[in-house]
Amino acid sequence: MKHTGHGALALLTLALASFSTLAQDQPAQKPGFFRQLGDSLKGAGQQMVGAKPRSGARKTAGPLYTPISGAGRINGLFKGQDHQAAQMGRLDWPRVALTFKEWGASLPCWTVEARIWTSAAASTSETFQACADAPLTILDDLGEEAELNDNARAKATTDLMVGLRVRPGKPNTGDQRTTGPNPPREPFNVVTSRDGVAEQARKVALSMAWVSGYLRAEDLYPGPSGILTPFRDTRMWIGGFDPNGNRDK
Repeated sequence: MKHTGHGALALLTLALASFSTLAQDQPAQKPGFFRQLGDSLKGAGQQMVGAKPRSGARKTAGPLYTPISGAGRINGLFKGQDHQAAQMGRLDWPRVALTFKEWGASLPCWTVEARIWTSAAASTSETFQACADAPLTILDDLGEEAELNDNARAKATTDLMVGLRVRPGKPNTGDQRTTGPNPPREPFNVVTSRDGVAEQARKVALSMAWVSGYLRAEDLYPGPSGILTPFRDTRMWIGGFDPNGNRDK
């Protein structure tokens, strides 16, 4: 009996050591797709796939949207629409062309003019300021605020925006950027010789895509298969840069 007890103790010690080694070998779990705000969310652990945003990086980023002149229609412009129908190319209007009036790679907030088309012959314009790194937030299923994290923002401004193309057969202006009514073939994939300008332009455009409801959280979250559904709505685009608006000089 004495020897049996020693054997059982040895097996238990070996099992605990193996479990400890296995636990150390497991990769760390990635933080959530959204930065959860509030102790109740953190405690519940209801986090989506993604990476935690930089701590405090956007506390001084500036406001997401500040109207300057015009009707202010871009705020919530697309939110009441059937987003799935828009993704399938079944909605043609409204359309929005963004022209950057004051811009620069080192400028955190840009002045933007939006030309909003409600038909091929009717449009209005408004001017506002938009900040590239302002927090992008939603209310989650608990009714609390959650912020889109850095991983999701990067996915939006690279994979999604750079890869977006007008559907075959849909009217477009090719490589030429205009204020409409038709988008260029690549709505957000601007080409610039100045370092950082194209990336900052997409960040500013992302802020306006979020404000207007053109882009939503579900567009950046993988489906049940783990694959991100391609974003196909091309009713917003970068129309161009005011040559007198460069603030990096």
